[in-house]
Amino acid sequence: MQLTYRGAHYEYTPRSAEAVRESNVFQAIRPAFNLHYRGSVYTVDPNAEPSLPVLQPVAQLVYRGSTYALNGWTASTNVQSALSVISNNSRSNKKTSGSAEIATVHRSNLHNNLQRRLQVARESGDQSLITLLESELQQIA
Repeated sequence: MQLTYRGAHYEYTPRSAEAVRESNVFQAIRPAFNLHYRGSVYTVDPNAEPSLPVLQPVAQLVYRGSTYALNGWTASTNVQSALSVISNNSRSNKKTSGSAEIATVHRSNLHNNLQRRLQVARESGDQSLITLLESELQQIA
């Protein structure tokens, strides 16, 4: 293969996998050694053949309504259409019930917090705090 770099021409012939393996045979044989990590001991053999890479799982994931593929996963059209219907329904429901639901939850949280504070005040016997909390409870209700 003819290569050119900054005006200089080179002849390149890639080595085959067998040539690489043969060159590894002539390397010095080194002893295995141990590695320690978080209390575990791992043995490493530098003379061992490299293993095949671990294949990662293939999947389609959904995060906050957005779908994305992991490692080239392709969904069938039925799955894609079902996911789009589900995500569209959840978005429309959130828009219609948004502010009313938030106000209801907020009022409920205030009421629960006030009830807890009132119970603690009654247990401690602080009468002035009890009257203040009861008037605040009437204002919320």
